[in-house]
Amino acid sequence: MAPTRPVPLEEVPITNESDLQKLAMDVSMEGLSILAGDTYWYMNRAHGMVLGYEPEELIGKTWRLLYDDAERTRIERDLFPILGEHGKWSGEVRGRHRDGHAVDLEISLTRLPANPLMPSGGLICTCRDIVARKQAEQVLRRTLEDQIRTNEEREGAIRALEATQRELMEKIATIERQRSALREMSVPILELWNDVLTLPVVGIIDSQRAADMTERLLDRIGERRTRGVILDLTGVDVVDTMTAAHLVKLSQAASLLGSFCVLTGIGPQVAQTLTLMGVDLGGLTTARSLRDGLRICLTRLGRA
Repeated sequence: MAPTRPVPLEEVPITNESDLQKLAMDVSMEGLSILAGDTYWYMNRAHGMVLGYEPEELIGKTWRLLYDDAERTRIERDLFPILGEHGKWSGEVRGRHRDGHAVDLEISLTRLPANPLMPSGGLICTCRDIVARKQAEQVLRRTLEDQIRTNEEREGAIRALEATQRELMEKIATIERQRSALREMSVPILELWNDVLTLPVVGIIDSQRAADMTERLLDRIGERRTRGVILDLTGVDVVDTMTAAHLVKLSQAASLLGSFCVLTGIGPQVAQTLTLMGVDLGGLTTARSLRDGLRICLTRLGRA
């Protein structure tokens, strides 16, 4: 039997169920063809137009016309063995459009046994143009890649920020340790004797330093329940009214905790300055040297 050729829709007679079935095949938007051996026996318009042909141009011609050499080789090597073993195959192929460009297709092949119309057997082929889907997948893939890259860049920026923050916190901690060490050095409190502390004062005493001195000395007095404190001014070259006032307040604060203070190391120049300014040391006990101050403390503690 010669291959049938599609006719215009309006000319198709519909007199029985077979006519209706063929009409459905002809007008289907899904590409559909039947091959007898390697040649097209039937093809609806949707199948032909996917590759730029009218169906009648391909009826009686081999399917190989629609694929380039590499794709033909792949189909024969990879697809046909599966089709021969299982009787069907579905997947993607790349056809060649009439104008020469490649067209991605999704096809399903079903093997037909030999029959009076097709003594060598045949194939039923459905196909769908998936170019738009491929393009959408590419767009989606690029979008996802861009998103992943953006996320990686954001995560990299966050890690860099966290590293910078850690480095900053480490620097702040280092500065704080250095500051604490400087405070310790600027306010050295020594245990000169059992129950006797000495605070060597060096340099200028401003409000902040005076507060640090008071806080640290009172803490040590509270910890050790110290009764005698020597404020040694040997390293002080200049004493003004404010410095003297700080020393008096420090002595008064210590006395509230049950400790007495002895002021030592006042040099001739400092003594003259305090006298000229009429500074009142508030009844602070004074001694020429640290040794004399220790002797006074031990006497008051009953250990001389």
